[in-house]
Amino acid sequence: MTVWKFDDGTGDMRTILIVSRDAEMVSVWKTLFQQKNYRVTSEESLERTPQTARLTQPALILLDLDLTEDEGISLCRDIRAVTGGTLLLLSRRADEMDVFRYHFSGVNEILPRSISPMALLIKSMAWLARGEYQVPYSQPVGARF
Repeated sequence: MTVWKFDDGTGDMRTILIVSRDAEMVSVWKTLFQQKNYRVTSEESLERTPQTARLTQPALILLDLDLTEDEGISLCRDIRAVTGGTLLLLSRRADEMDVFRYHFSGVNEILPRSISPMALLIKSMAWLARGEYQVPYSQPVGARF
């Protein structure tokens, strides 16, 4: 786990968790979020991601991993069980059933992996603003497909 900390002097920081094996994109996203005064934590390990999410309680989780559908849904459920932060999934493809299953497992939005870093930042900021007015998830999502 790598933690980059940016302190704006107010002591009121929020955390973004980036789960990705693409170090170059993590660096780009890190820079963009830090410019908006967010603390950025990154994780490469599928197995450690739920623990990292539990420990950091991020306001937003950006999930960018090549996983099978079952692995992805399981990971999203595990993340959702430990945190109520917004969960954004970057995916190469998502048909209607994928979208349904991922949303049911706790994903807030599925975005195309080809999204530009600036568009991703704008989407993330919109979700973060929305999150301040939503009731957080309090229980893990149940049914399985």
